[in-house]
Amino acid sequence: MSPRPFRFGVVAAYAPDAETWAKLARRAENLGFHTLLVPDTGRTFSVFPAMAAAASVTSTLRVGSFVLNTPLHAPAAVAQHTMTLDMLSNGRFELGLGAGRPGGEHDAAELGVPWGTPGERVRHLAATIRAVKDALREASANETRRGPGLHPVQRPHPP
Repeated sequence: MSPRPFRFGVVAAYAPDAETWAKLARRAENLGFHTLLVPDTGRTFSVFPAMAAAASVTSTLRVGSFVLNTPLHAPAAVAQHTMTLDMLSNGRFELGLGAGRPGGEHDAAELGVPWGTPGERVRHLAATIRAVKDALREASANETRRGPGLHPVQRPHPP
């Protein structure tokens, strides 16, 4: 097994406006960063729209979630967002998943979703992983049978 190349990434969560966010993404790309990761907190940009906006103004910069707080997201929605971003970024999307973060219970309360015990959050993470993998596998199989629709660009799936 050959070693994976060493990469540099930047984590960014917020900008005062759309143009500043676009400039930040372009600057990260121009400086040679490999990835722009967006954290999932209640006080920052919503992860998936922020990644889509960054991908739309860059051509080589990979975009990803800096550990998506899965208790705040429905597993099927994460699967749909994953396929959509993989397509809209032309295969430059990376998905980071987690079972919560310090302070995540406050975000859950603000969103009106249950936070759950550590065990429940780990089970939700496992369900999210299954939902994403199943959706990507099904979409790949259906792409050849049914034609257009959501499907992963990266094979076998986004990292």
